[in-house]
Amino acid sequence: MTIEPLRPAYEGGGQELPRTPTPLQTVPASPRCAVFDIGSNSVKFLVAEWDGGDLRTLDHCSFTTRLVEGVLTTGELAEDAVERTEAALQTLRAAADQWRAERRIAAATSAVRDSRNRKGFLRRVGHLLDCPVLLLSGEEEAAITFQGVAADRAFHNQELLVTDVGGGSSQWTQGRDAAIGARLSLPLGCIRVRDRFVSGFPIGGKILASMLLTLERQIREALRDFSARNRTLIAVGGTATALAALVQELPRFDAEKIHKFSISADTLERTLEDLARLDLSRLQGLPGVPARRADIFVPGVAVLFSTLAALSTDRLTVSVRGLRHGLVERLRNA
Repeated sequence: MTIEPLRPAYEGGGQELPRTPTPLQTVPASPRCAVFDIGSNSVKFLVAEWDGGDLRTLDHCSFTTRLVEGVLTTGELAEDAVERTEAALQTLRAAADQWRAERRIAAATSAVRDSRNRKGFLRRVGHLLDCPVLLLSGEEEAAITFQGVAADRAFHNQELLVTDVGGGSSQWTQGRDAAIGARLSLPLGCIRVRDRFVSGFPIGGKILASMLLTLERQIREALRDFSARNRTLIAVGGTATALAALVQELPRFDAEKIHKFSISADTLERTLEDLARLDLSRLQGLPGVPARRADIFVPGVAVLFSTLAALSTDRLTVSVRGLRHGLVERLRNA
């Protein structure tokens, strides 16, 4: 079986996270922030405000647009992927308007920074959103993601090592509160890993073993300046949250049950072995895993498991925070 290309289903066909009903009559108690995260696999959105010293999420969602796919084959953003992304952003800008979000920021990551036609894309998106659009380097993406996680009161005064498996790249950052000790970005996003190792489904045990061995070696060498000792390993992003939902057999995304959920290396290994036996249709029917993430889910989980193996640690903790929350912190401190 070969991998089927993404169908440009819209509107809402690529939505991964549920939208929050928008209260049009609500008067903001404090300045509201809207963040647009233009990633390689999905566009993510957050509206939040501060309630005293706590960040309160008002709305958040994610649309799968696979912006990176053209970049992987031609070095340029494909027009159909750009149009899917713009359609999602148009919907989300309207949501930001309904929420009366005064402060807004957008950020583009791996797919855009690796494309030759990024300048034209950034102009189009900037005009559509009418707000600053940052083009982040991999190291900047890692640092801002870490800041979003570390700002969570649950992790204050803790030594953290945060990993974010994206569509085009993955990041690792270690530090404490606002102080970052080391950060790294590698082109090991789940779409790139899929294209490198997976030719069909079921993936099978031999391909899985080869993928894990190669990833572990590459990550161990790259993370030689990192250590999980006396640090909490935090995993963020769509792969991590879908994994937490799957392990708990949640029928849908539930932030309260997913946030701070802990997964052992043994559970990860058994899950990967089970997933490698499934064809694409069964992967698409897994509880808690969005159907449009099914073809890249195993490669994403493989990066997480290989990170545990490379760091010789036996557990990770999932956070629903990430780049969007770090960008909110940037708006707050601007």
